[in-house]
Amino acid sequence: MAILITGGAGFIGFHLAERLLEAEKKIVIFDLNIDKIKEEAEGLILEQGDVSNIKSLEEVFEKYDFTDVFHLAAILPPLTEEDPYKAFKINVEGTMNVLKTACKFGIKTMIYPSSATVFGPDRKPPFTEADLHDPWTVYSSFKICTEIIGSIYAKNFDINFRAVRFPIVIGPGRKSFLGITPYPTQMVEESVKGKPYTAEIPPDTKLPIIYVDDAVQILINLWRSKDINFEIINVDGLWVTAKEIADGIKKIIPSAEITFKPVKNVYVQQILSGVKKQKEEAKYGLKGKRLLDEILQEYISRSSDEK
Repeated sequence: MAILITGGAGFIGFHLAERLLEAEKKIVIFDLNIDKIKEEAEGLILEQGDVSNIKSLEEVFEKYDFTDVFHLAAILPPLTEEDPYKAFKINVEGTMNVLKTACKFGIKTMIYPSSATVFGPDRKPPFTEADLHDPWTVYSSFKICTEIIGSIYAKNFDINFRAVRFPIVIGPGRKSFLGITPYPTQMVEESVKGKPYTAEIPPDTKLPIIYVDDAVQILINLWRSKDINFEIINVDGLWVTAKEIADGIKKIIPSAEITFKPVKNVYVQQILSGVKKQKEEAKYGLKGKRLLDEILQEYISRSSDEK
């Protein structure tokens, strides 16, 4: 018996795989890019494949006796906006393929990370899964689509589909160019390298962040819960300004050079016009527990070790 993690070579997926492996679970990673983790994947089973190819998925399901699936395979911004057709095949068709194959092989539970971007930049807290969705990017529109597909499968087939809407997840291993608002990652990564960094955002920009270890724990807690059938969970992050992140980094790396300049990217402008109005959003969801100093200390320490 084994657990499947699609996209397990990615940022959150690999952290999840390592955590489940610590719990003495048999973990199979299904990913197109397994070569990048081969040296670090001791104890993990690696299968190269594409979720948009259902035959490839079926072969893996036939090979192993899966009990549960964590479906993390996806293309992220800005790549979704640059090539929406390719992103559709992975993010939407791929999710349908995983759901269809999981049902065919009698899988009971599928855990799926969605995104708080489904509410758009002007969402008003507090909110629930019943609130108005306002996807404004290719990525967020695909997240809404796959949530709906998952809910249909949950209602019509015997599969327990559970989705988690995460805020910005940061931590070691995240590619610094990914995401619509990648500046928290870029601030840390460039400072660890001893390079100056200029963020194209106002210093009072406030966004919610969550550390990758906490995001992984939420996925595991949701998977372990015996009281949830179909569910979409909202996860609030720690709301911090860009200046607070920069100041926190400088406490740990006094030589860090972080400056700010006006926003040029229209998508980022749209985000910032909405999120600066946001306050507490945890009323109907889960929340990361760490303080900013703790997040940055852990992040910088581990990033420095990996240099």
